Amino acid sequence: MGRLYFTDWDWDKLAQAAHYNAQELAKLCGISPRQLQRHFRFRFHCSPQNWLNLRRLSVAEGLLLSGDSVKKVALDLGFKQPSHFCRQFKSCKNMTPSQFVDAQAAKMSLSDNRCRRRIIPFN
Repeated sequence: MGRLYFTDWDWDKLAQAAHYNAQELAKLCGISPRQLQRHFRFRFHCSPQNWLNLRRLSVAEGLLLSGDSVKKVALDLGFKQPSHFCRQFKSCKNMTPSQFVDAQAAKMSLSDNRCRRRIIPFN
């Protein structure tokens, strides 16, 4: 059997199709979970499930910033309970999903204020 080449694969789409599950990802790739683990250790320097969890949280950030509720994001990304999503998000980002949205809104507000120039009338 020849060597498998994974370089051209769209890992983000495969992760979503596998519902962020390493076993399903291996099935989609047509390889064993152990082969997938070896490939991820070589290419991404982490386990497949760790990478999938990080990808899922990255997608969650985008959904939260687009205005989706925490509950909707959690269910859309396959978490059984919103509380589990919040715990995993907090363990990775050191803040809850709601705090993340508030912090991003504050950053945007601050950058908007910096960009606006104050017009001073001439006397």
